[in-house]
Amino acid sequence: MLKNIIHIIFGVLFLPICIAVSLSLFDQFRNISTFSGGQLYFFYGCLAYLIIHAVVFKPEKLYVFGHEMMHAIAIVLSGGRVKAFKVSRKGGSVSSNKANAFISLAPYFFPFYTLAVIAAYFIVSLFTDVSGLFGPFLFAIGLTLAFHIILTIDVLKIEQTDLLG
Repeated sequence: MLKNIIHIIFGVLFLPICIAVSLSLFDQFRNISTFSGGQLYFFYGCLAYLIIHAVVFKPEKLYVFGHEMMHAIAIVLSGGRVKAFKVSRKGGSVSSNKANAFISLAPYFFPFYTLAVIAAYFIVSLFTDVSGLFGPFLFAIGLTLAFHIILTIDVLKIEQTDLLG
């Protein structure tokens, strides 16, 4: 009972943030009259994933891996220990000695592959000039964010034990 109340409180507290981010994103898209520079690379990345998803295949196992990795990362960041990690095309699971709302919700709010692209770009920037890689970087961000958003929506259509409390 107390756990459900805490989840409801966290949900209500996150609601203004979600609404603000959604309105800001909508406003950004509404104000684009023409794509230029980095926006074009980002848009092409999103478009590339949409084509892959619609025409080629839905990389569900790749999504499940990223989803479960975010649970595992959240467990470690929360001071827990990952006991088991399982991934298959039909789903996955992570078992640990710790559970909380952050661990349960991390895969929905933090896109694993987008964070991996950002980390890789940052690490490469420590050793070399990455100014010529900014376009491909934005393309990869668009591709991975579209991947995350579309497959998260797909996954939310089925019952998610992460969100059941």
